[in-house]
Amino acid sequence: MNEDLVQQVEGARFTPVRLREGYDMGEVDQLLDQLAANLAHHQPVRPLVEAAVFTPVRLREGYDMGEVDDFMDRIVAESERRHSASGDPSPSPSSSADAPAHPASYPVTTSDPPSVIEERPGLMSRLFGRK
Repeated sequence: MNEDLVQQVEGARFTPVRLREGYDMGEVDQLLDQLAANLAHHQPVRPLVEAAVFTPVRLREGYDMGEVDDFMDRIVAESERRHSASGDPSPSPSSSADAPAHPASYPVTTSDPPSVIEERPGLMSRLFGRK
């Protein structure tokens, strides 16, 4: 059921951007690997996507933010659509404990419900306090 979604995630390609803000490529690629693993094991992907926080990069190559956000939205929506269409009961919170752990670069924020992807300040803003 999820094999083609796994292939879509594994085959995802995004437009590289340079002179404008983009998402850190390594962090996006790491999340894609986790999404593929969750899909292959029939685990929910929404928690991974909602907890994802990518470092915006400007002085080095990154992925186009809009493309990444749109792709993540589509994967989550399609995964949930297929899960509900299969008639399986929704996974309980305890079943998501079997999912791969979130890496330290994707902290879970509990203050406001995050959008699909939440940005982290870049190096310059962390060093100089600018956005």
